[in-house]
Amino acid sequence: MTKKKKDAKRQEALARKSAAQSLDFLTMWGLKQLGYDEGSIWQTYAKTELKYINELGLTEDLLMLKQFVDKVKHELGCGVVVGVGDFTQSVVCLALGISKIEDFEKVEIPTKTWEGLIAQKVLAIYYPESIRNEVVSWARTNGFNMSTHLGQPILKLNHLFILIKREKGV
Repeated sequence: MTKKKKDAKRQEALARKSAAQSLDFLTMWGLKQLGYDEGSIWQTYAKTELKYINELGLTEDLLMLKQFVDKVKHELGCGVVVGVGDFTQSVVCLALGISKIEDFEKVEIPTKTWEGLIAQKVLAIYYPESIRNEVVSWARTNGFNMSTHLGQPILKLNHLFILIKREKGV
């Protein structure tokens, strides 16, 4: 193998490791903000889920999705709708703020694993109807890779496609 190929592979491995460490830190910090310190069942569950996410190569996608959700909240003052979407059963996504539920203690055992979510192809996050179009416009003007599928806006990540839906009545 040439030196350039070795360096490229090394850089890729370092980038993956750095992304995994970032996701791990952000998840544990998010759980601490929710009141679940080291040693709690949620920390243990999140660590297991993080390993699985890393094995599936979804680490960078989740970091990008967190960045999207955080920037929308900061710029537009609106977060995702509580209790709906495909990420509400993921402790990692709840800790990152990608999804929200009313009572964290009522998180159920997921009916779909991450493999099941990937097989679904398109996953949904919900924003209030009054602001969803503004979220999509903002995403397009701020460099996020957006597309449409059957008239619905989609945020395209490396391995995941995120359907940005509107929650009626919110």
